Amino acid sequence: MVKTPPWLLAVYVAIFLDLFGFGMLIPDIQIRAEKMGAPGWMIGVILSSTFIVQLLVSPRWGKASDHLGRKPVLLVCTGFSAAGMLMYGFAEGIPFLLLSRVLSGLGGANVAVAQAVVADGTSTEDRTAAMGKIGAVITTGLIGGPILGGFVGHTLGSHWVGWIAGSCSAFGGVLLLLMLPKVEPKVAGDKTKTPFLDLRLLKSLPQVRALVIISAIAWFSLATLEGTFGRLIERTLNFNQSHFGIIFGFESTVGFLVQAYLIGWAAKRINDKNLLRGAYLLQGLGLALTPFAYLFPIPAAWMAVMLFFSLLYAIGAGLANPTINSLCSKLTPEDRQGELFGLLQGARSIGFILGPILGGALFDVWFAAPYLLAGCVCILASAMVSSKTVAAPSQSTNS
Repeated sequence: MVKTPPWLLAVYVAIFLDLFGFGMLIPDIQIRAEKMGAPGWMIGVILSSTFIVQLLVSPRWGKASDHLGRKPVLLVCTGFSAAGMLMYGFAEGIPFLLLSRVLSGLGGANVAVAQAVVADGTSTEDRTAAMGKIGAVITTGLIGGPILGGFVGHTLGSHWVGWIAGSCSAFGGVLLLLMLPKVEPKVAGDKTKTPFLDLRLLKSLPQVRALVIISAIAWFSLATLEGTFGRLIERTLNFNQSHFGIIFGFESTVGFLVQAYLIGWAAKRINDKNLLRGAYLLQGLGLALTPFAYLFPIPAAWMAVMLFFSLLYAIGAGLANPTINSLCSKLTPEDRQGELFGLLQGARSIGFILGPILGGALFDVWFAAPYLLAGCVCILASAMVSSKTVAAPSQSTNS
């Protein structure tokens, strides 16, 4: 068994702490914004603002990590992320809440850079399992974060949610500063002028482009849940932030188990096309059923019903995300891995820009509408997965 080096362990811990803090805000922000007077579409804008910024900056952060080194980019991104969470704690009014989300967006590429670090140290054969492990680290942070955030928000108030979350992220940044060695950049500095949204990698790698489009479509489905789920369970089940934290923590636990254990086993036994298709179908089924838990005739069992629907969704997401990340990584040159994961982060951002805004508006019309739409979107993503799209790297076209 290969021992994890201390510097890589520091990356894992720092990403865990940052995602733990990010998770703390999830059960609280929708309800807090609604109490401040924000309508559904405005709540969507607040949530989407993080991902609008990520879309603009994450590909450039990823490429910068190729040319400047992983450490300085990780430190800067973590600093922005911690600042956004602390600002959330101090926010009084919607403008400051929006500012906190913008700061978080500026730092959101730390996950993409961490994934590039993992890609640097793994072979193409082991990359799916390795992406599962870094995914497990991420979802582990999301297990405890929402549970603690829901409890803190319900008992101590939203300010403490931001302060505790920001402190966790900042501690992770200190850990990176002290333990992550300075490593030479993957490629020499690039002094040529590039467009603000640099999509040249997608133009030169058609298979990667197709996978990134599929990824953006699939992330859209999750974004509708993030924008409306807290309001949904409050309206239909009379659940509060604590219940939100329990459900989200359960989903994250399932995601951890899938990415830490199941994905490596499944990747060796199921071809990539069928794995992705099945994963997206599971996601869609779980999301489409979610708003109808209240129809179960025994209210005492509503939590169990909701957890079952969440189980379907979480298994699908836990299988799909590492698989598509691994496929893209295998198809991309080693000296452009940071650029790739920045673009994948941007694809995630596209989904989270559109999802909360549209989901929030649809929720105000009919609470089930965004979830039924998300289910259809997942079916579309599944249908877009073809044998040509997920062909082995040796079959790819790099022109």
